[in-house]
Amino acid sequence: MSRGIERAFAEWRFLSLTLLICAYLLAAPLIAGKWQIQMLLEVLLLVTVLVTVSANAGWRNMRRALVVLWLMSVTGTLLSVFSVRPDLRQWYRTVELLTSVPVLAVLAAGMLAFVQRGRRLTIDSIFATVAAYLLLALLFAQIYLCLLTWDPNSFSLPVDAAERPAHLLQSDMSYFSLVTLATVGYGDILPATHTARMLAMFQAVTGQFYVAVVVALFVGMYSSQPRE
Repeated sequence: MSRGIERAFAEWRFLSLTLLICAYLLAAPLIAGKWQIQMLLEVLLLVTVLVTVSANAGWRNMRRALVVLWLMSVTGTLLSVFSVRPDLRQWYRTVELLTSVPVLAVLAAGMLAFVQRGRRLTIDSIFATVAAYLLLALLFAQIYLCLLTWDPNSFSLPVDAAERPAHLLQSDMSYFSLVTLATVGYGDILPATHTARMLAMFQAVTGQFYVAVVVALFVGMYSSQPRE
């Protein structure tokens, strides 16, 4: 029984993770409390760490580094929400956001390493690349939120960033990040400073490069698979 559960988890873990990330993106605008949305992201990060580490058996040292960075991010979240020093809240928020960036980057790389190492096209490998793509969007969203923490005028939003609730601002940046990564560019949210524009440009290039690499990887897997 336990072997059957383990086998099912190994076959569908990245599909489940992709659905969980999509559920987070859909639920984020509906969660009005500031600390709830931030802690929900931390829980999502922890689940993603566990799934990715389980798919990469040789990640013993990396596992410790990921857990340490995640704990730093959680600490920054708790301090930014419950701090009695409002003058330090920006720094706590910065620690929270920037420590999650390398975690998301390593997790996305780990998912692609899992796909490349498998050398076989499966449903789970397809969803591993989808999950990695969504993590890249969340990674850049964290960087954009850090910019807004220090300069609310970094982006041109429909509503002024200083007056925007935290859960909606998180959703705004996740939305902007994803459409930039996909190079859609609807134009309702615009980078307004030089730093924000350069980051958006770099993200758009990253999105195009990602698609090209993933397509090439899947074509190689498909061509190497035996056919009846």
